[in-house]
Amino acid sequence: MAKEEKEHKITILINQRPYEAPKPAMTGLEIKELGGGPMDYWLILVVKSADPAAGGDDKQIQDAEVVELKSGMRFRIVNPATFGG
Repeated sequence: MAKEEKEHKITILINQRPYEAPKPAMTGLEIKELGGGPMDYWLILVVKSADPAAGGDDKQIQDAEVVELKSGMRFRIVNPATFGG
């Protein structure tokens, strides 16, 4: 492993469990696969403050959407039925 790779480990939380991201940017689908979640569930990015554009604290990440990852980011894989939409 190159020295540069070792220094730039990105650890994210998926459903409150830590995972090491294999690359600095991943799609929603790749993050769900990393977390072992059902592929038909939603991926939610947990944010600390309200995002006016999203209308709330958490942001749904689409399967094809690319997320630039930073250590400490938190995601949840949730059943869309729990949102009663």
